[in-house]
Amino acid sequence: MADFIRAETKRQARCTQPHLQRKPRPTGRSYALRGLIRCALCHRKMQGTFNNGKPHYRCRYAAEYARSAAVDHPLSVYVREEVILPPLDQWIATAFAPGRLTVTLRALQQAQETDTAPHAAAETARRAVADCERRITRYRAALDAGADLQLVTTWINQAQSEKTAAQQDLLATTRSQTTNLTAEQIQRMVTELGSIKDRLLAAAPERKQPLYESLGLALIFDVKKRAVIVESQPSCTYGECPRGDSTTDDTAVVAQGKLWF
Repeated sequence: MADFIRAETKRQARCTQPHLQRKPRPTGRSYALRGLIRCALCHRKMQGTFNNGKPHYRCRYAAEYARSAAVDHPLSVYVREEVILPPLDQWIATAFAPGRLTVTLRALQQAQETDTAPHAAAETARRAVADCERRITRYRAALDAGADLQLVTTWINQAQSEKTAAQQDLLATTRSQTTNLTAEQIQRMVTELGSIKDRLLAAAPERKQPLYESLGLALIFDVKKRAVIVESQPSCTYGECPRGDSTTDDTAVVAQGKLWF
């Protein structure tokens, strides 16, 4: 009974600190997508594991907990790393090609030049998107810390729905998260992101993780659709952040896509 009480006390302490992330287990093996890929069914981070001598990503879920939380989740969800990396690198090569990236950023610059009047609605929508992203991050951290899955999943779905609505409002105002771009900033962004992309395509799989992190990749594996949803949100490593304000995170969504395999 004494051991049970101590264990229950520790469990409850973890549940009251949702900001804590589970520490990754030390390992000598490398995983290119470690900490970057989540399960679409439960929104938890997938853990790296070797199977038949090859790196995989796994999401284990107790059958009893799945039934109690009313979640249709297999006992284990597996995906091989070698299945994801080739289409991922191909998508990166396309999304971050200098010509395509330059055209995208020039279009944003022209859009901001056509209407320089302030847009209160756009600013409100942009802040709503940032707030939803912060909430989703906290909710996912709560899941990793052992919080109730059904409750946190409801929170995440609600925040994602609000984020989608805010993004649509933002698009309707023809304003972008990357406002106040100058020609010099566009050139620096293309050079920096293109350099990272070139190093990534030439790197061995075991050396790709820091490059994926530099591109701000976030992946969600959907086992039912056999697809990975990927989003790139690079940090402003090229000097001055392209957005004029300094009150928000120095990141902006540069590319989004879906990989099928």
